Amino acid sequence: MRNLVIGVAMASTALASPALARDGQWYVGVDGGAMIVQDLDMDINTIVDAGRIETDTGFDFGGVVGYDFGPVRLEAEGSYREADTDVVAITRGGFPSGVALTGAGSFPAAGDANALSFMVNALADFGDDDGLQGFVGGGVGVARVDVSTTVNTAGPGLNDSDTGFAWQALAGVRAPLTDSWDIGLKYRYFNAPGVDLVDGFGQSINTKWTSH
Repeated sequence: MRNLVIGVAMASTALASPALARDGQWYVGVDGGAMIVQDLDMDINTIVDAGRIETDTGFDFGGVVGYDFGPVRLEAEGSYREADTDVVAITRGGFPSGVALTGAGSFPAAGDANALSFMVNALADFGDDDGLQGFVGGGVGVARVDVSTTVNTAGPGLNDSDTGFAWQALAGVRAPLTDSWDIGLKYRYFNAPGVDLVDGFGQSINTKWTSH
């Protein structure tokens, strides 16, 4: 079994890759790095594109257990990602905040948004196990998205979560350090569509989580 090693992310959208197994062996790994969340565009009640939540750069980390069949690997993954909310922007109608905002504009926000996911991934490897190797693949699973933010810390704001389907695309490179340890970089595009939330005023909010 190839064990794991934690590497250092080299770019804002890259994650340190876990070590991977030799052909016909089990493997375990961990990864972590910086993450960018795309704006959470929101439909509020019957108003389409009523507003959005913007976030700062966040973090993403997780672990995998898998089996290497040779050219293809299958793995189970658990991961968590989080970013602080920065701005709420109103384009139409009211917005789920600590006060009933009715005019268009952008407002400083306080809070965070996070997503906990459990995925099953399939990956294809390219290259020699003993040298630099690339991989591409994807996964499907379930994610719990939680958003807690307000523009008025004294108000009820938006503090709700939803659990549903999620998918991701993966790519990266890795190289062996020893016979038992690898290090590398991994890119993850993660999507949780159809996130349904309810704010402190009882308004229905539909959004999605997209990060990379």
